Amino acid sequence: GDEDVFMPFRLPPGEVHVNSGRPRARWHFALGDYVGQPYTPRDEAEWIGFVGDESGGGRNDDMSRIDNEVFLDPTHRVEDFLAENGEIKALRNGSYGYNYHYLGNTRAEAPDGGPANFPVRGSRIEQPGLTVAIADSNGNQYLRRDRGFHEHAYTLDPPRLDRRLHEATGFAQEEQKSPAEARHGGRATVAWVDGHGATRSLEELGYPVVDATFNIVADDAGSNALWNGLGYDEDETE
Repeated sequence: GDEDVFMPFRLPPGEVHVNSGRPRARWHFALGDYVGQPYTPRDEAEWIGFVGDESGGGRNDDMSRIDNEVFLDPTHRVEDFLAENGEIKALRNGSYGYNYHYLGNTRAEAPDGGPANFPVRGSRIEQPGLTVAIADSNGNQYLRRDRGFHEHAYTLDPPRLDRRLHEATGFAQEEQKSPAEARHGGRATVAWVDGHGATRSLEELGYPVVDATFNIVADDAGSNALWNGLGYDEDETE
């Protein structure tokens, strides 16, 4: 793909990740081109599940293991990524989430039916050292609190919905967001757009914390200064 365009959080329907053959690949596979793929099919059955068969059917939504530990928090096991439907979804519900609202949101949420925010070129990120790329992700915060699931953790949500800078109409699962998770000594591990890593508290990331015990943050409030590529947020809320 275009080296100056940030990876989409997921390829749109009909598109395939070239190097792996994965249709509608999540962001992990684009990153895997540089750090090694998160998953590689081991036999014919896994291959059909991974790419689909000639009928176009038989393709798994996700995988039940991770083959590259870069994509697995050392405090997690794949069993932690159980979905509501009883399947392990090791990438969709995995350790890390991507700042998709600002770096590559392919959801068809624009008024004209186009992507909410894609493609995003590197030149749009004015402060790469102050912009979250990937971070420890909680998954849908209410499902996590109430039932323990990491649902949709791969989509990492900023503190608030920003209708000025992009066209997104919702969070990870409609109105229910997947915030960063402060799971390492009360802080989230963050990989920033410029490539450095550093931990931050939820408050430092702009979230108004509602219940620290369960990592619950305000539904749609706070500052997106460390998310939007600018380093400040004119529309931040209390």
